[in-house]
Amino acid sequence: MDLKETLLRQAGFRYNFNRLSYINRASRKVFSVDAVEDHSEDWLLEKMRERNDSGDWQFYFNDPPSPGVIRDFLAEINGQSAAR
Repeated sequence: MDLKETLLRQAGFRYNFNRLSYINRASRKVFSVDAVEDHSEDWLLEKMRERNDSGDWQFYFNDPPSPGVIRDFLAEINGQSAAR
């Protein structure tokens, strides 16, 4: 996981302890720890490099998160942004 964590940090991702995920606000992408651990470095690099022109947050989890999980996650992220 060390190489993957380094790749994520170098790409601007920050670890969220509450959600066990890596978040990049600029690219609007979220990777769960499980997805990062279960996939290869090549997969991770490919997903980090994918363009996100939608304006929506992209979630990279092993299983798609439920709408409730996404809603709670975004509320927490937006709350953290407002607190900064």
